[in-house]
Amino acid sequence: MPQAQRSGILNYTLDGPEDAPIVTLSNSLSTDFSMWEEQAAVLPSHYRLLRYDTRGHGHSDATQAPYTMEQLADDVATLLDSLGIRKTHFVGLSLGGMTAQMLALRRRDLISSLCLVSTTCFGAEGRPRWDKRIASLRAGEPFDVMLEPMMDRWLSMKFRREDVERYEQIKGMVLRTPREGYIGCGLAISGFDIRHRLKEIDVPVMVIAGEEDPSTTVEHAQMIHAGVRGAELVVIPGARHLLNVDRPAVFTPHLTDWLANH
Repeated sequence: MPQAQRSGILNYTLDGPEDAPIVTLSNSLSTDFSMWEEQAAVLPSHYRLLRYDTRGHGHSDATQAPYTMEQLADDVATLLDSLGIRKTHFVGLSLGGMTAQMLALRRRDLISSLCLVSTTCFGAEGRPRWDKRIASLRAGEPFDVMLEPMMDRWLSMKFRREDVERYEQIKGMVLRTPREGYIGCGLAISGFDIRHRLKEIDVPVMVIAGEEDPSTTVEHAQMIHAGVRGAELVVIPGARHLLNVDRPAVFTPHLTDWLANH
């Protein structure tokens, strides 16, 4: 397990052969880079793997909200520049997938390919719902209230029953999320809408959706697929939102095949 390091406000880890192609993994809301453990067990044998905690998550700084998606994309661009990384395959799930799309629009020069997982091209839940959720958190509502409904959206009952240890790790990761970081990134999501700019993304793109994801649905994935010229679409049967954990035996081969072909 590589040692975590710091660059500016971001916490990151870098693993794998120094001369291998770079793959960057970007986490979802309420997680940290440990959400990618299943893929981190595989990728460093062939790739230089960069994982980082998004602003306000994990051990990265939880600066004062609000944040914007442009800000989150610029954070990772600054990290890549500081590490001397000129090109990377970028894999983002949910919030990480939104960050990936914005990064491709703002710093096309950094991107070899995008893998957009369980994500959307606009703040699909709508600003009023986010405003209500954020107001409750500002009033002191504990994360525990959101935990079980969140886990139901994220992970299938089959997974929760069969891998209790990993399930407990995921719950602990969510509960450790800094409140200000959750609020800041929630506001970034609610203000995100690049539907009119999808045609500007001109790098190779694969979109992966979970068939049973109620948060970022198959229809959201289809919208990105239709908007980005030449994009590929994969729908994983039975998978829910955190599909890299929920269905790693299906997801990871799709990812490694994509990377090998690009």
